[in-house]
Amino acid sequence: MSQAIKQALQKALSDGDEGVRQAAAVSLDALEGREHLDELLAQLKGDDRGQRIAAAYALERVSSTKIFIPLLEALKSQDSDLRAAVAQVLGGKRHPKTLGPLVKALADPEPGVQVEIIKALSGFSDRRIPACLEPLLKKGEEVSLAAIEALGVLGFAEGEKGLIQALEDQRPRVRRAAAEALGRLQS
Repeated sequence: MSQAIKQALQKALSDGDEGVRQAAAVSLDALEGREHLDELLAQLKGDDRGQRIAAAYALERVSSTKIFIPLLEALKSQDSDLRAAVAQVLGGKRHPKTLGPLVKALADPEPGVQVEIIKALSGFSDRRIPACLEPLLKKGEEVSLAAIEALGVLGFAEGEKGLIQALEDQRPRVRRAAAEALGRLQS
């Protein structure tokens, strides 16, 4: 980061407007993250589990296309907590090239990871996602509820069939969530 940019943003941290201060802080954080990109990527691939997870979360603040391949590799890790963290980060980034790998990762054996991937997918505006989420409506309650919530957030009419079927589920929480999500669908 150039010294001029750093100094300008540091000066903006004491601006009279709170919005300017917040924007300057976010920008400084992102720029500093980019300065440490190689270090974060090394930590993501390292042996220390805590550092891998922390590095994944730190990459959320980095604006660089260099982060996607390492994050997608980490999405295949043996560590379910790392996979969940990476799903959260990728969901926040909403990069179009991560949509396909996230959809494939829905087959993760861990329900908690599946939930994070579903949440990540709810941030994409792609009308094909409801078809990917529909099979998850019959999974365990946690996964079913996440899929229903995502269908409601997406609001695509393509989610209608699955949500109507979920109204017949034996679990009351699933039926209630499906009824609420149906009200959020756009025609």
